[in-house]
Amino acid sequence: MIVAVNEIAKHPKIISDANEIIYVQDKRKNELKSIVIPASYEPYLHDALKEVEYQMWLKRNQGLLNSEHPEILENVVGDLGEKL
Repeated sequence: MIVAVNEIAKHPKIISDANEIIYVQDKRKNELKSIVIPASYEPYLHDALKEVEYQMWLKRNQGLLNSEHPEILENVVGDLGEKL
């Protein structure tokens, strides 16, 4: 099912009641924004979702990874380790 972004904003229940894959599309730009998959399928997607989360983390932290100050990254990783 293809749903427009503004339809989700007007009717958020579309997401919570999803029993099929929903492609959220910006119809003005004809651009796919998100894909919503019912949570009952999470066990089948577990490994793929972990990889996606990792890739998103890399993208968010690219500046730290390329930093000339590696101690900043070490401090962040240390803080995360304590919280986990």
